[in-house]
Amino acid sequence: MFRKGFLFFVPVLLAVFLACPAGASAVEDDLFARYFSERIRAESVLPVVTATEEELRRGSVPTLTVCLERADIGGVVYDRLLLVLSDVLFTRSGDGIRVHSYSESRLSGNILKKDFLARLQQKMPHYAISELELKDGKVMVFGAYRRKGTFTMNALIRLTGQYVIDGDGKALVRFDDSTNDNPFISAIDVGRAVAKAAPVISFSDFFASPKVTEVRVGHDMVWFSAK
Repeated sequence: MFRKGFLFFVPVLLAVFLACPAGASAVEDDLFARYFSERIRAESVLPVVTATEEELRRGSVPTLTVCLERADIGGVVYDRLLLVLSDVLFTRSGDGIRVHSYSESRLSGNILKKDFLARLQQKMPHYAISELELKDGKVMVFGAYRRKGTFTMNALIRLTGQYVIDGDGKALVRFDDSTNDNPFISAIDVGRAVAKAAPVISFSDFFASPKVTEVRVGHDMVWFSAK
C-alpha cells in the first residue's frame, strides 16, 4: 500500500519545475547550469540557487536545487529528477565554477511506464511484451517468449514482482510469481533475464553517488528517493 505522500508526488514535482523561484543571481544560475550540464546527461538542467549576495561572494550556497528533465543515467531514462544539495561551497574558475563540497545530498525522481517498456523491448528482443502494469507496488509483465534452437519454442509468460533494494543502495526488480503455458521453457530463467533487462535504479556513478532508500510503484510509473 502507498502512503498518502505518494499521491501528492506528481503535482508537487510538477510544481517545483513550473514554479521554481528565481535564484539569488542569474549569473550563478547560469554557471551552475553549465557545471551540471557537463556532468549529467539530460534534456533540461535547471538549477535554483538559494543564497544571499553576501553568501555568493563567499562562495557559499545554503541550498542548491537542480531540476532535471529526461535524464539518462546508466542507460535508464528518468523523466524527472530533483537533486538537492545543502551547504555547498564553490569557487569561480575563469568563466565557470567548481563545487568543492556540500554537507548533504538528496535525490528523487521517477521513471515513466513508456521508458520502462522501451528498455525492456531493447534488452529483451525475444520477449514480445503485450502488457506492462506498474501499480499497487507491483511490476507485471506479460508477453510471448521465443527461444530458438534445434526447434523454435514459444511460451506465453506472465511475470509479477516488485522492486527490492540491495545492500549497495541499488534497486532492482525481483519477480516472485509467474505463469507459463510451455513446460519446456523455464519461466524462472526468463524472469531472471527480464529482471536484468528492467530499469535498475542505481546512482553509483552519478553526482554525489546517493543510495536508494525507497521505491514506490503505481500510477504507471516508478518513483524513488535516495540520499
